[in-house]
Amino acid sequence: MMLATHRAHTVYFVQQYSGILVDPYGRRYVARVYGACRPDDLWDGWFVFFPLDGGRTLATDRETTQSTLAAVRYWASGITTVYLDGALERARALLPEARLARRRAQAEEEEVLARAEAEVYEEAATAARFQALDADRRRREAEEALLVEREAAARAAARLHDRAAASARHAASEAKRRHREFMRRQQASKRQASKQQPRAEAHDSAPTSRRRKQKA
Repeated sequence: MMLATHRAHTVYFVQQYSGILVDPYGRRYVARVYGACRPDDLWDGWFVFFPLDGGRTLATDRETTQSTLAAVRYWASGITTVYLDGALERARALLPEARLARRRAQAEEEEVLARAEAEVYEEAATAARFQALDADRRRREAEEALLVEREAAARAAARLHDRAAASARHAASEAKRRHREFMRRQQASKRQASKQQPRAEAHDSAPTSRRRKQKA
């Protein structure tokens, strides 16, 4: 138990590579593999890059997990130069300034996306305002057209009412005229009848006078 606890706190040198690695800035490094036992008795392996021209030592996070230290050595023996170049870039990415640069780049990207999103929202808002203005314009036009139609209908109804009233007045006038004509004719008939009545009475009285003379 004490041996396992001791191994869990011990870092073991595994292998050093003979090739020289150069980063994009021209700095040269030598790569080594180290291993350590975990509390669950598995072994982690990672790279450490030592600068040949001075500067900071770089290290990666865990690159492998094996069952034994011998298995870590076997894994390390198969690493290629291309893999080491990638591991060096991963180690450089763990530097505080690299993390800060990534965060800055991420913030800039988020700012660009936010601006683009704001522009999209602004365009949508502009389009919505335009649609609202266009809808208001169409509503006013519809209301004006409706008022024009109502006015035209009212005028047509007024004309119809005027014609009906004029026709009614004409009919009333014609009826009144006919009534007066009827009354005049009736009065004329009465006058004519009253003129003819004395003549008939005179005619009736003439034979009676002659008869009286003959008897005498």
